[in-house]
Amino acid sequence: MGDDGNRFSSLLGGDTSGGRYEWGVRALYDLSPSAFERVVGALYIAEGYEVERAGPTVEGGIDLIAKKSGFIRSKTVVISIIPPGGTVSLPTVKQLERGRGINGAKVGILVRPKPFRDEIRRAATDNGAIELLDGQQLTTRLTDNGVAHPGR
Repeated sequence: MGDDGNRFSSLLGGDTSGGRYEWGVRALYDLSPSAFERVVGALYIAEGYEVERAGPTVEGGIDLIAKKSGFIRSKTVVISIIPPGGTVSLPTVKQLERGRGINGAKVGILVRPKPFRDEIRRAATDNGAIELLDGQQLTTRLTDNGVAHPGR
Protein backbone atom coordinates (compact mmCIF):
# COMPACT_ATOMS: atom_id res chain seq x y z
CA MET A 1 0.00 0.00 0.00
CA GLY A 2 3.11 2.17 0.41
CA ASP A 3 2.63 5.82 -0.49
CA ASP A 4 -1.15 5.63 -0.23
CA GLY A 5 -0.92 4.37 3.35
CA ASN A 6 1.32 7.29 4.29
CA ARG A 7 -0.98 9.72 2.50
CA PHE A 8 -3.91 8.61 4.63
CA SER A 9 -2.21 7.76 7.93
CA SER A 10 -0.74 11.26 8.23
CA LEU A 11 -4.17 12.28 9.52
CA LEU A 12 -4.19 9.78 12.37
CA GLY A 13 -3.44 10.54 15.98
CA GLY A 14 -5.38 13.75 16.46
CA ASP A 15 -4.03 17.24 16.12
CA THR A 16 -0.52 18.34 17.00
CA SER A 17 -1.65 20.24 20.11
CA GLY A 18 -2.45 16.90 21.76
CA GLY A 19 -6.19 17.45 21.58
CA ARG A 20 -8.76 15.54 19.62
CA TYR A 21 -10.49 17.13 16.65
CA GLU A 22 -14.27 17.14 17.00
CA TRP A 23 -15.68 16.76 13.51
CA GLY A 24 -18.85 18.51 12.44
CA VAL A 25 -20.65 18.02 9.14
CA ARG A 26 -19.82 21.61 8.13
CA ALA A 27 -16.11 20.75 8.26
CA LEU A 28 -16.66 18.14 5.53
CA TYR A 29 -17.99 20.81 3.16
CA ASP A 30 -14.83 22.84 3.63
CA LEU A 31 -12.66 20.01 2.26
CA SER A 32 -11.45 19.80 -1.32
CA PRO A 33 -12.35 16.56 -3.12
CA SER A 34 -8.79 15.21 -2.60
CA ALA A 35 -8.80 16.15 1.10
CA PHE A 36 -12.21 14.50 1.52
CA GLU A 37 -10.77 11.32 -0.02
CA ARG A 38 -7.75 11.49 2.32
CA VAL A 39 -10.02 11.81 5.35
CA VAL A 40 -12.11 8.80 4.30
CA GLY A 41 -8.96 6.75 3.66
CA ALA A 42 -7.56 7.73 7.07
CA LEU A 43 -10.79 6.58 8.72
CA TYR A 44 -10.50 3.10 7.24
CA ILE A 45 -6.82 2.88 8.22
CA ALA A 46 -7.81 3.85 11.77
CA GLU A 47 -10.35 1.02 11.68
CA GLY A 48 -7.67 -1.53 10.81
CA TYR A 49 -7.78 -1.64 7.02
CA GLU A 50 -4.96 -1.27 4.54
CA VAL A 51 -6.11 1.35 2.04
CA GLU A 52 -5.03 2.14 -1.48
CA ARG A 53 -6.34 4.47 -4.12
CA ALA A 54 -8.04 2.73 -6.98
CA GLY A 55 -6.32 3.34 -10.28
CA PRO A 56 -8.01 4.90 -13.28
CA THR A 57 -8.56 1.45 -14.79
CA VAL A 58 -10.68 0.20 -11.88
CA GLU A 59 -14.31 -0.02 -12.95
CA GLY A 60 -17.38 0.95 -11.00
CA GLY A 61 -16.63 4.48 -9.83
CA ILE A 62 -14.40 3.14 -7.08
CA ASP A 63 -11.98 5.56 -5.42
CA LEU A 64 -10.48 3.44 -2.63
CA ILE A 65 -9.95 -0.24 -1.95
CA ALA A 66 -9.70 -1.22 1.71
CA LYS A 67 -8.52 -4.64 2.90
CA LYS A 68 -8.52 -6.08 6.39
CA SER A 69 -6.73 -9.36 7.03
CA GLY A 70 -8.16 -11.64 9.66
CA PHE A 71 -7.04 -14.87 11.25
CA ILE A 72 -9.50 -16.96 9.26
CA ARG A 73 -10.54 -14.71 6.42
CA SER A 74 -9.88 -11.30 5.00
CA LYS A 75 -12.37 -8.62 4.03
CA THR A 76 -12.18 -6.33 1.02
CA VAL A 77 -14.41 -3.32 0.59
CA VAL A 78 -14.56 -0.87 -2.28
CA ILE A 79 -15.36 2.75 -1.54
CA SER A 80 -16.92 5.31 -3.85
CA ILE A 81 -16.49 8.86 -2.57
CA ILE A 82 -18.87 11.61 -3.61
CA PRO A 83 -17.16 14.89 -2.63
CA PRO A 84 -18.93 17.95 -1.29
CA GLY A 85 -21.11 19.30 -4.09
CA GLY A 86 -21.28 15.94 -5.88
CA THR A 87 -24.53 14.18 -6.70
CA VAL A 88 -25.73 10.62 -6.21
CA SER A 89 -28.24 8.91 -8.48
CA LEU A 90 -29.56 5.38 -8.91
CA PRO A 91 -26.94 4.69 -11.61
CA THR A 92 -24.27 5.62 -9.02
CA VAL A 93 -25.48 2.77 -6.78
CA LYS A 94 -25.66 0.35 -9.72
CA GLN A 95 -22.16 1.34 -10.87
CA LEU A 96 -20.77 0.72 -7.36
CA GLU A 97 -22.48 -2.68 -7.23
CA ARG A 98 -20.94 -3.60 -10.57
CA GLY A 99 -17.52 -2.43 -9.37
CA ARG A 100 -17.92 -4.38 -6.13
CA GLY A 101 -18.58 -7.57 -8.07
CA ILE A 102 -15.77 -7.03 -10.58
CA ASN A 103 -13.27 -6.40 -7.78
CA GLY A 104 -14.42 -9.33 -5.64
CA ALA A 105 -15.28 -7.13 -2.68
CA LYS A 106 -17.69 -8.21 0.02
CA VAL A 107 -19.14 -4.71 0.40
CA GLY A 108 -19.33 -1.48 -1.56
CA ILE A 109 -19.49 1.73 0.47
CA LEU A 110 -20.86 4.99 -0.88
CA VAL A 111 -19.63 8.03 1.08
CA ARG A 112 -20.88 11.61 0.86
CA PRO A 113 -21.25 14.56 3.25
CA LYS A 114 -24.97 15.07 2.56
CA PRO A 115 -27.79 12.76 3.66
CA PHE A 116 -28.93 10.23 1.06
CA ARG A 117 -32.36 10.50 -0.56
CA ASP A 118 -34.91 7.79 0.23
CA GLU A 119 -34.69 6.27 -3.27
CA ILE A 120 -30.92 5.86 -2.87
CA ARG A 121 -31.39 4.28 0.58
CA ARG A 122 -33.95 1.86 -0.86
CA ALA A 123 -31.67 0.91 -3.76
CA ALA A 124 -28.77 0.24 -1.38
CA THR A 125 -30.99 -1.74 1.01
CA ASP A 126 -32.48 -3.79 -1.84
CA ASN A 127 -28.99 -4.56 -3.05
CA GLY A 128 -27.77 -5.78 0.33
CA ALA A 129 -24.06 -5.36 -0.42
CA ILE A 130 -23.97 -1.55 -0.59
CA GLU A 131 -23.56 0.51 2.57
CA LEU A 132 -24.21 4.23 2.76
CA LEU A 133 -22.08 6.53 4.88
CA ASP A 134 -23.43 10.08 5.14
CA GLY A 135 -21.88 13.13 6.76
CA GLN A 136 -23.43 12.60 10.19
CA GLN A 137 -22.24 8.99 10.42
CA LEU A 138 -18.88 9.90 8.94
CA THR A 139 -18.17 12.71 11.42
CA THR A 140 -19.01 10.44 14.36
CA ARG A 141 -16.62 7.77 13.13
CA LEU A 142 -13.89 10.31 12.30
CA THR A 143 -14.06 11.80 15.81
CA ASP A 144 -14.26 8.40 17.52
CA ASN A 145 -11.20 7.17 15.61
CA GLY A 146 -9.08 10.29 16.15
CA VAL A 147 -8.80 11.32 12.50
CA ALA A 148 -7.47 14.87 12.24
CA HIS A 149 -8.74 17.56 9.91
CA PRO A 150 -6.13 17.93 7.12
CA GLY A 151 -6.17 21.72 7.37
CA ARG A 152 -5.68 21.98 11.11
